[in-house]
Amino acid sequence: MIFTGINISLYWVLTTVLNYEITLSIMLILLFDVIGTILIIAPLIKLIDFLINKIRRTSGQSYTENRNTRDYIFNTNKIQTLFVFDFDNNLITCGYLDYQQSGDNNYFDLALMPLDHPENQYSFEYIVEEVSKHENSRTLVDFEKQIKIYILRD
Repeated sequence: MIFTGINISLYWVLTTVLNYEITLSIMLILLFDVIGTILIIAPLIKLIDFLINKIRRTSGQSYTENRNTRDYIFNTNKIQTLFVFDFDNNLITCGYLDYQQSGDNNYFDLALMPLDHPENQYSFEYIVEEVSKHENSRTLVDFEKQIKIYILRD
């Protein structure tokens, strides 16, 4: 609504105040939309996100980001070892992350490379203890699929 209001205001100024022709006014507004988006609006949105996070930080709240949780967790250049458990703490599978489907279609897919040790060697308690020792490790809980993924990062 804000951007529509800006476009209407620009159109009114160009046609009424400056007496430009309608086609020239529309062309200038379209040009402004393209250039304005790149030079003004995109940096303005980043500034607003920065200010929101700064306010959140000063009030003791967590940092917010406009990414899928899976993308936030898995998109790193570090080696990641994944342990997938069901909600009953039974190991489903484990391995090194090879590929992760992006969250565009809300479909969750992982490609894992096998570990050097057999899967039955890893208990739930052992994995939880290992994850808690490493600062860069994460846990992803997917309530829809009813799985917990423990991620160890090297």
